[in-house]
Amino acid sequence: MDNLIAANLKQRPMRTLLSVVGVALGVILVVLTGGLARGMMRDSAQRQANVDAEIRFFPPGSFSTAANPLKLRTAYADAILHGVKPAPEDSDVEPKPPVGGVVAASPVGEWVQPTLGGIGFEVIDGIDYPSFCQTTPLRLVEGRAPADSGTDDGPYEAIIDRYYSEHNGPSDGQQVKVGSTIPVFGRQFTVVGIYEPSVLGRVKIPLATMQRFMGGADNCTFIMVRTEKPEMAGQVVANIQEYYPGNNIVLTRDLPALYSQGIRPLEVFLDVVIGLAVVISTLVIFLAMYTTIIERTREIGILKSLGASKGFIVMVIEKEAALISAFGVVFGFILSVIGKYGIEARTRLIIDLHPRWLLMAAIIGVAGGIIGALYPAFRAATLDPIEAISYE
Repeated sequence: MDNLIAANLKQRPMRTLLSVVGVALGVILVVLTGGLARGMMRDSAQRQANVDAEIRFFPPGSFSTAANPLKLRTAYADAILHGVKPAPEDSDVEPKPPVGGVVAASPVGEWVQPTLGGIGFEVIDGIDYPSFCQTTPLRLVEGRAPADSGTDDGPYEAIIDRYYSEHNGPSDGQQVKVGSTIPVFGRQFTVVGIYEPSVLGRVKIPLATMQRFMGGADNCTFIMVRTEKPEMAGQVVANIQEYYPGNNIVLTRDLPALYSQGIRPLEVFLDVVIGLAVVISTLVIFLAMYTTIIERTREIGILKSLGASKGFIVMVIEKEAALISAFGVVFGFILSVIGKYGIEARTRLIIDLHPRWLLMAAIIGVAGGIIGALYPAFRAATLDPIEAISYE
């Protein structure tokens, strides 16, 4: 039987190749789409959690930064760190003590814009550089800190992380480095520094510059709060909630879990992609096997006249389909790996080839092929030997 299957595949190499490519497309669709979604979400969650500050202080409402994100007064940072001491003329302002256990507080603005290639989006951070360095492990490895020009006409300055520098070349194909320009807010910002490690967004500009562009003077998106000791975070959160009720407070360690919850709507999209991949693999094998049955009607009649049972005919067709699907899965894996490194080398997209997705793609490819071959296999098994032999 195995020799017969191998001979069938060799007899029509072009049909076999096209069938393998069709199955491979379904595998690539599942692997790269799922890997891209997981990779980008995992990377974003890691960069959000990669800070020294244990607490994020948000304004009331959701954490979305899709609209104007500067809704929180930056004065909260100074109030948390040093307390509120109203002037004599501000008799209606309630004095508040500093929040005990806090050693640093830094306001951060966030703005979302499309990436250079138009695929996805990137987050731009507006930071107060001195206080930001007190709440994160950020350090400059090249250049200097960005400075605000103080005017609407620039010049505009930014710093980027090393990953951005190495994976985001301008039109001439060279890496972005100190002295290069990048588009932010529709204007050209000069890169004056490169930092490590990756923290929050990959591009950072002075918060004052962002405030002028966003019309949010003295406002920010959230405030990062660092405590004397990590174990003091719970008590500090309670104190902040007591002094400044109504705001949202999130522990940095909880951010990965929040991001995982955000993946759930994405799961629906991935289910659609998986379903589409199953349809592609099934239809490709179905068409290939159905065409094979038509072309081999006379051969099948000869096999049945020699005593081949229906089960034997079905098994030959199904084994051939499974072998083609297996080749397609392997070919799809190879192309997916090549595509992963090619995409990551030329863009800032991150693709995570998790074993779960590879296993799922393999099952989809093989199962789709076997299912697609069922009807052609049973049709071949029920052919009348005499009519099949006389088929032209």
